Amino acid sequence: MKKLVRAQAGVRLERIEHLAARQKRETFFRLTTHRNTPERLIFDEAEARRAFAREVAASLEDDVVKGLIKNGVLDH
Repeated sequence: MKKLVRAQAGVRLERIEHLAARQKRETFFRLTTHRNTPERLIFDEAEARRAFAREVAASLEDDVVKGLIKNGVLDH
């Protein structure tokens, strides 16, 4: 199961839950961005939220992302 936690400036933080071996539930977070960086999988929620905030700040300084926001493609 996938659930959007936060989205801002082209950055998305999703909570992903699935059943692993022996029906044990695993939860992790996926952080994606429009910047030229690979997606990140983070297993600690507090760290995922901090990483999201850092990535939003970096995205707001990225020329490509700023152009997408200016043209209305992304929400600020």
